[in-house]
Parts: sequence; C-alpha cells; structure tokens
Amino acid sequence: MTTVLGSYRTIPREDKTVTSQQRAYLAGFLDADGSMMIQLRPRKEMRFLFRPKTIVVFYQNSKNHEILKDLQQIIQAGYVYKRNDCMSELRVEGHQRVYELLRKLYKYLRFKHKRADLMLKALKILMKRRYSLDEFLTVCDLADQISNLNYTSRARKYTSKYVRQVLKNHSIIPVTTGVSA
Repeated sequence: MTTVLGSYRTIPREDKTVTSQQRAYLAGFLDADGSMMIQLRPRKEMRFLFRPKTIVVFYQNSKNHEILKDLQQIIQAGYVYKRNDCMSELRVEGHQRVYELLRKLYKYLRFKHKRADLMLKALKILMKRRYSLDEFLTVCDLADQISNLNYTSRARKYTSKYVRQVLKNHSIIPVTTGVSA
C-alpha cells in the first residue's frame, strides 16, 4: 500500500525507522494541523496533587480519518479516534513517546519550534525518576507558556496559578505574609 509517505514496507517494524522524508512530512503536518500541550490533571495520590500529561496531537477532518491511521502506522505510537464535531485526532501521549517523536521531528519543524523547545524542557524534568517542587512548578509554567502559543477554544482551568493556589491550600507551598522581617 502506497501513501503520501511511501510504502509501509520501507519502514522496518522492529526498529521503527522513520525516513527523513517521512519526518519532514510529519513535522509539516504537525506545524499545520497539530498541537503540543501539557495538561495538568488533579490526582490526590500524586506528591504535588497534579499529574502533568504530555501530548502531541495531529488533527484532521473525519473525512480524512484514514490519513491519521497512516501516520499512526508510521510513527508506531498513539491512538486515532473520531470526535463528535467531525474532527479526528491522532494523540501521542506519555513522556517517553512524546520525547521520541519530538526528537525525530524537531529539525524539520518550521512554525512550532518554540513550543517544541518548551515541551522538551518540561520533558527533561518529567522524565527524571523524581523531581523537586520547584521543578514541578517550572513544568506548570512551561505548560502555561505552551498553551499561550496554541490556539485555544476555551480557557484552561488547571493553570500554573491555579496549581500554586491548591498547593498553598494544602501547605505544600509555604504561605508568605509579604511582610519582611
């Protein structure tokens, strides 16, 4: 089967090799019809009460749903689904998978370099076995910066400011009076 990205048979399944031509195509697709984000999800069992979730998404009208399945086969990661608004998504989630994808596409990106830089900074922290409160708050700030660069159809609830307030309420961040001694 031949697609815009070439024959599947040219991609060895065992080492998941993606050609430079395919990387350039995927990067262009991400530049035009994709997004990178870090979602902060409340999780009581987490040390800092929130779990950062790293995501790269490719969007396409559901009439072209099969194109996203082709991309999924090429990158060997993520899942494809149809939304209720006639749009389909290929979502790649997880720190390691997102890191590997961005590493492969980085030099081919033209418009979303800044987002990729911010995401890679966050991933450097998140891929550690354990990170500090300051590092976690840095990730929250990076999530806000990435969000500000993205087109959004609604406001994010779990912003860095919101997370900081929750952490103060739970005495994870010390509350200061603003009065110097």
